[in-house]
Amino acid sequence: MAKHPLQIPNFRLLWLGQSLILCAVQFWVVALTWLVLQKTGSGVAIGTVLLAAAVPRALLTLVGGALSDRLSPYRIATFSAITNTILVGTVAALLWYDTIQFQYLIIVAGVFGISDAFLYPATLSALPRLIDKSLLMKANALMQGGEQITNVIGSAAAGLAIGTFGLPIAFTINTVLFALGGLFLYFIRQPKNVQNSSTTPSIQQLLGEIAEGIRYAWKNPPIRISLLITAMLNLATLGPLVVGVAKLVELRFGGSATTYGYIQAAFGVGAFLGVLAASQINSVKTPRMTLVLLAYGLGIGTTGLGFVQQAWMAYGLIALMGLGGGFVSVIAIGWLQEQTVAEMQGRMMGLLTFTAVALDPFSQAASGFLMDINLTLMFVVAGATMLLTAVITPFSSTNI
Repeated sequence: MAKHPLQIPNFRLLWLGQSLILCAVQFWVVALTWLVLQKTGSGVAIGTVLLAAAVPRALLTLVGGALSDRLSPYRIATFSAITNTILVGTVAALLWYDTIQFQYLIIVAGVFGISDAFLYPATLSALPRLIDKSLLMKANALMQGGEQITNVIGSAAAGLAIGTFGLPIAFTINTVLFALGGLFLYFIRQPKNVQNSSTTPSIQQLLGEIAEGIRYAWKNPPIRISLLITAMLNLATLGPLVVGVAKLVELRFGGSATTYGYIQAAFGVGAFLGVLAASQINSVKTPRMTLVLLAYGLGIGTTGLGFVQQAWMAYGLIALMGLGGGFVSVIAIGWLQEQTVAEMQGRMMGLLTFTAVALDPFSQAASGFLMDINLTLMFVVAGATMLLTAVITPFSSTNI
């Protein structure tokens, strides 16, 4: 048996493929946000485009998780990567021909959200199929570490490419990144000891399997409470860190796309350091305390963003928030995979992704609305939501 995940060829392909795809996703978020901001100057417009992606992603994530238990998650992830390549390439072509329209971006974002609903549960559920449980924590640290490195590269590269070469070249680079990631996933081979269903389930069967997964999570109190806490943290952070930071750069830091990319990259730097720290842990009995501490840290950090007047302060706060997020993500995902039986991996990873995206539309819409009233108010409300979550969680009667 391999002593390190990177000794397993299939894992190396998954690691490289996911890292490139997540780099491309981060690049896409920065570039798309900046494109909409330049075209409209409106926080509501940014929220609308991001909402167009978030709604189908939230609605279909559980479907993606259930299908990953039925079909090959590697092939599902490959198909999603190809779809994203085509979508981003379409935006690049529209920019080259100067025919981009706001309504086109809404349509592209909506289809992108559908693709993501299948991509994330597939890549997460693929990991436990490729390696032994004893290597899960190290493997997750590598996966998360690769994600954070590429988040730094993706965010910074997006800002640099936009500022130096312009939006058409930036989106062309983004297209290539998605294509390369999909290529690595394509070469993953199904392990001999893993069998997938040879038939696609009917809608009725699929809905039944989704319901079975929800019941499994709900009847397992540690899993249930962990997912609820994760959902509340994502509700408070997703909108402000994407929509709010873009407006923060525009109003206070000179409106530079490069600065926006670097601030997003600062989160990745901090998260990578958090992942390195978590990689030293072999297993955990409970993620509860780490989730509570993360809620406190994110609450204080997000509130602080509402009052910063210098870019270096924003870099520091974002990096510290990333540090906590990176540490907890490795522990939470590894713990959930260890707690879940093999036939439920796809559905549990679908639920985990669902908690990250189901409240995304509300987070982005609320952020856009509050931002247009007062930017500081938006960050304060988000920070207060996280602090309230941190205060309430220890009083839960369920020990996790």
